[in-house]
Amino acid sequence: MTSFAARDRLSLADAMLTVETVSSVGAATAAPASVSPQESSHEAIVLSLPERALRGALRTAPSALGALAVVVLAAAFELALFGSTAGRLWLGLALFHLCLRLAHTLIARAKLPPPAPTRWVPQYLAGLAGSSLLWAALPWVAFAEAEPAARAAAIAALLAAAFAESLALRAMSRLAIAQAGVAILPAVAWLVALAERPALAPAAIGLAGLFVLAMLSLSRDRHLHRLMAAELEVQRLAGIEDHLQERIGTLEMELARTGSALDMARAEVSVHEARDRAGEELRHVQHSADLERRSLELAREAVTDPLTMLPNRKGINEHLIELLAPMERPGNENELALLFLDLDKFKDINDQHGHLAGDNVLKVVAERLRECLPRSAFSARWGGDEFIVVLPGLGRVEQVRMVAEKICQELSVPIRLEAGTVRVGCSVGIALAPYHGRTPETLIIAADQAVYAAKVERKDRVRVFDVVMAKKAQRQHQIAQALPGALERNQLAVYYQPIVNALDGSTSHVEALARWPHPTWGPVSPDEFIREAERNGQIHAMGRWVLRQACLDASRWPGAHPPSVSVNVSAAQVSSGRLVSQVREALAASKLPAHRLVIELTESMEMAISDGVSQTLSDLRDMGVSLALDDFGTGYSSLQSLRRQPVSLVKIDKSFVGDVPGGGEVLIKATVDVARHFGLGVVAEGVETAQQRARLEALGVNYMQGYLFGRPMPVEEFVAWLGLRDGSSEPFVLRA
Repeated sequence: MTSFAARDRLSLADAMLTVETVSSVGAATAAPASVSPQESSHEAIVLSLPERALRGALRTAPSALGALAVVVLAAAFELALFGSTAGRLWLGLALFHLCLRLAHTLIARAKLPPPAPTRWVPQYLAGLAGSSLLWAALPWVAFAEAEPAARAAAIAALLAAAFAESLALRAMSRLAIAQAGVAILPAVAWLVALAERPALAPAAIGLAGLFVLAMLSLSRDRHLHRLMAAELEVQRLAGIEDHLQERIGTLEMELARTGSALDMARAEVSVHEARDRAGEELRHVQHSADLERRSLELAREAVTDPLTMLPNRKGINEHLIELLAPMERPGNENELALLFLDLDKFKDINDQHGHLAGDNVLKVVAERLRECLPRSAFSARWGGDEFIVVLPGLGRVEQVRMVAEKICQELSVPIRLEAGTVRVGCSVGIALAPYHGRTPETLIIAADQAVYAAKVERKDRVRVFDVVMAKKAQRQHQIAQALPGALERNQLAVYYQPIVNALDGSTSHVEALARWPHPTWGPVSPDEFIREAERNGQIHAMGRWVLRQACLDASRWPGAHPPSVSVNVSAAQVSSGRLVSQVREALAASKLPAHRLVIELTESMEMAISDGVSQTLSDLRDMGVSLALDDFGTGYSSLQSLRRQPVSLVKIDKSFVGDVPGGGEVLIKATVDVARHFGLGVVAEGVETAQQRARLEALGVNYMQGYLFGRPMPVEEFVAWLGLRDGSSEPFVLRA
């Protein structure tokens, strides 16, 4: 056969390579389309030989090894190996080697599953090679002293050993022939070349036996490969049969499907005309339904906030109109509470984390409102960070406050975002119908004024609308409306109040204070318009203008050693990151030396802990500008402020000075001691009497400020006052 000729060309190295690559049998059984059927069959036969060799060796090797042991002993007796040291050594090695091979085979037979051919077959062949080498060494060990008959018997033993080994190598005919040649040919060579007389007869018997064994091995090999080829052919035919059966089944299914399709086509033809008639009517109905659904969606979108899916302004107004309409009827006793919610610090979340984070916060707030409100209540988004909650049937303030406090508690729970955890609180304004209004507009305005009061006063997160609040809110509203044009119309002014040295009475500093002398209302309280400026963001423009104007005025003050000027800045100005450039711009425009400018900071928690604020203050200090901490003792973290911020001056709040002499002295003394520890100067604000001055001086206060020395004055009046103070011989002058 064709594969036999190709197989004969395989060498011993080819067989070993086949053993090592047997793990790829599964991947190589399917021949490529470009390989001929004979080559594919030959490859499949070769790749299956190691597995067949393993099975044959495991089945036959114990019997063969047992027979080999008998042959070894017989050869030992014939050649009288027990009488010589070399003979005994050879016999011991042969028996020990056979025991190892037998143990190796028995262990493999006992294992389940059987060992892999790629490992076990090379091990078996290594043992076979060892046995063959031992047989090859036998003539040199024992033939020299043996009788001719014993040598002939040894040749027979060698042939028996080769035949026994070939039984376990039926799947590897070339290896069987090779091991027989290794075992027999050295003995034949010894008999021919090294014997005292050439023993041609035993040599011829050995060669004849080797030839017969080779023919038997090759015959078994041809039979084995014909058997394997037959098995492959059977498998191929079985595969073809399975494929044909599968194809027949597929064709039957296709035929059935075609028949069904034909039946369906006939049915479709029969109903096609009816479907065409009904199609037009169905499309008309569908179009009408789509128009109606779209109209409903547009109507719902018009009254729904797309972000939170709560009612929007239009939706809440329409609902309030329905709820408030019965209250216009005489004798109606229905009540309703409206809560106006304004989130706290929502702008900071947008600035720090982005508007997407702010939108997610609004969604969470809306969901929490849905969960915590009573069943009869409903909520809406008024706009921005403002929400409205309506509580039908509630008119008692205590009940409404309980609901409002619960809302504040729920909204104060931290919110997890991708950028981190944020906290939002809320202020709540409450308006009750019909007591505070009978229309949506009046109720919402009243609740808005209440929440505004709650945020401004910062005493209570929940406020109920009242008349006093309304007047105050109206005042704040007027200020808020007029404030944007105050700078443009030059209505603001800068007043100056002196800060004197406690030792010699000289004017060391001057505090610049913003004032608003309104042409119609008269003087507007700084607490009113500065708070409103911080609320609506105008504090940045106002602070920049005050800083520039104060530097310009201070640069024109007379005297050889004019006083420094102190300018208050808000936390918003410091946190904006623009304060350093504004200070540099004001100093350059006024040509005022940096050491004559003092920046006063209002103590707050944000200033005490913010790294960005610390960097801004360090930059100002590096420019030569001095820093003072105003209202010391009233903030969140006084000692931490002194430790972290590069201030050189602290100002004791006037609330402590007003308690002198009295309990405030203890706090002032403690402040002076702490300031001395940090090497800072101390200014006492609000000094109004000579008794307070004397006690403060005794406590170690460096500088004083208050009506005892001078009130806040316009720049012209202050310049005149400064000239009088320079020429005065008295250390302190009380001025009205």
